[in-house]
Amino acid sequence: MKNAFTILELLVVLAVIGVFSAIAYPNISNWITDRNVKKEVYETVTFIKERKAEVTSGKYGMVQVLLNDQLEVFTMSPEKFSDIYKDFSSPYPSHKQNYTCGFSDTAGFTIESKYSSHDFGVNASNSNVNVYPSAYHNPMRTAICITKDGSIDYYRPNQNFQVNDNATGKKIDAFVFCSKSNTKDSWCNYNSNYDFRYMITLDKFQNIKIFKYNKKKNKWNKIDG
Repeated sequence: MKNAFTILELLVVLAVIGVFSAIAYPNISNWITDRNVKKEVYETVTFIKERKAEVTSGKYGMVQVLLNDQLEVFTMSPEKFSDIYKDFSSPYPSHKQNYTCGFSDTAGFTIESKYSSHDFGVNASNSNVNVYPSAYHNPMRTAICITKDGSIDYYRPNQNFQVNDNATGKKIDAFVFCSKSNTKDSWCNYNSNYDFRYMITLDKFQNIKIFKYNKKKNKWNKIDG
């Protein structure tokens, strides 16, 4: 004679499954949300490193990356870079004198529209993150000017979001990622108190560090770099 489950045994099994689901599901859901944000963080870091490699290889004299909800990339040829920063009769003498780069194509840059598909944030349906700063915030962007020797700074740092670098005590550029699952674009910033937030920081040599926010301790912890 074959043994069969009694109704009581089935109810016990269902109760155990219910308890397990109630405990496990939130943890699994949070893990997936955190993973999705972290994935876009590391994709962005890889993207910046790829643009830096193009400069290091000599393909470009300088590359500018604008980080906000619309990712924009501007390139400058080695010849144009020499013309602006090395030649005696520079068309942008203030840039040469101050070792700064201007915004977008107004100072020798050419926009690279092929990267527009990399947009993220509130207007990108395939993105899981909101970002800070963006065009909706003040400051409105983080602009990175990439050269071989790190000699050029963005000439309007007040438009960038910056934080203190504990290692050097100096201000460095930063960019924050928040999950769309628990924030709106306007809620995503450095001082908010939401879970699933990451931040990258960049010095003038594009040395990148990655931080994750710990809500319980209200603290940014470095996890990479």
